[in-house]
Amino acid sequence: MGDMNRWWDRYGLKLLALIAAALIIGAVYPELATRSQNPSQLSAWDSDWNDLSRFANDMEARGHTTQSLLSSPQALGELTGEQRNSTILVILGVERAYTEAEAKAIHEFVKQGGRVLLADDFGHGNSVVTGLYSVGASFFGNRLYDRNHWEEAYHPHNSSFVVVDASVTHLGFSGQLLLSEPTALTIVEGGKAIPLARSSTQAFVDLDGDGIGDSDEGTFSIGGAVVMAEVEIGSGRMVMLSDPSLFINSLYGELDNREFARVLIDNLAQGSNATLLFDESRHLQPDFLSLVYVQLFGYVVFAGKNEAARIIFLAAILLGAEVALMRTRNPLPWRHLHNLYRGRSTNYRVPHAHYVHPDTIREVFLDRVRIEHGYSREEFNMLPGAWLEEVLGDEILVRFIVNRDAKLRQEQVLRAINRWTK
Repeated sequence: MGDMNRWWDRYGLKLLALIAAALIIGAVYPELATRSQNPSQLSAWDSDWNDLSRFANDMEARGHTTQSLLSSPQALGELTGEQRNSTILVILGVERAYTEAEAKAIHEFVKQGGRVLLADDFGHGNSVVTGLYSVGASFFGNRLYDRNHWEEAYHPHNSSFVVVDASVTHLGFSGQLLLSEPTALTIVEGGKAIPLARSSTQAFVDLDGDGIGDSDEGTFSIGGAVVMAEVEIGSGRMVMLSDPSLFINSLYGELDNREFARVLIDNLAQGSNATLLFDESRHLQPDFLSLVYVQLFGYVVFAGKNEAARIIFLAAILLGAEVALMRTRNPLPWRHLHNLYRGRSTNYRVPHAHYVHPDTIREVFLDRVRIEHGYSREEFNMLPGAWLEEVLGDEILVRFIVNRDAKLRQEQVLRAINRWTK
């Protein structure tokens, strides 16, 4: 039992730290692997060509407030009714799937009066609009091709781009949108989703990925493939777009993209200044620390919403605090007594540790040696090791004090201390 205690004293915390590191790496590594294959993009705060800073800055200039959601959509439940009615949740590109609890939180947000702008193409946008929380519309996830206006000078003449003639009456918008590698939306017939904009009739959704329009790859509806739809949920609304690139820095000023974005946001804001809450939690982070930061925020929010997780999280905090208290040293004593067991508080905040821990015995004995020879702490610490070995004059004490030999038994050390004289 004594050997086990000594082993635990020496290696216990190191083992726990190793286990914790392994768990963290196991949880984070899959995210890192995915991120390494798909670099950061679609951030409202970055200025690269595929980020959204021009859109965000334009909205701020028009009187709206921009904020980021880093943790989880479950945090939407903390909004008051007034805050919810003045907030637009902006989800542009869904690079990580929403959990069922997060999808529920978004739907509850909309149902109680919030508004959502959801734009995706080949990501995980369907994780929030299908399954238990279906809205009657979803993302195809296959590429939409359309040679609409190919002959015009303003067309980039690149099959990656699609020009959409959009006339959305209830938004008061009529113009042309330039999309980059969009998909299309599927609309359930007779469902809640209402198509607002379509491609041309010559467009096709490339189901087999060969870039060629086959006979079974038509527009799936009269008038073209749907690229924009609106869904009313409770007292709120969700607008779905089949391409988030309409808002990216490199395309924001092309054709009528900027004007469309302004009209859309003003309509969702219901004519007043709103808070645009950009959901950054769905984006892959540009570095390890940002990823860990976002992941931990998500876990904290999840723990706050789940009773079992909250209990586990609280227990982990209390356990960590207890370990920290056990390993926290008290200030050095202001007085010295030669008795190893009396007149002095323990270095460790655990009663029995004072009597058995080698560091406690070593520190008290060195104080005794120092005072016997009349040195201050500073002077004593400057003395060479050879002097200390000579003063100790005992092989056991030298091994214990100088060499810090952990193999010595406590009984051997105490006998040597009792024998020692100046």
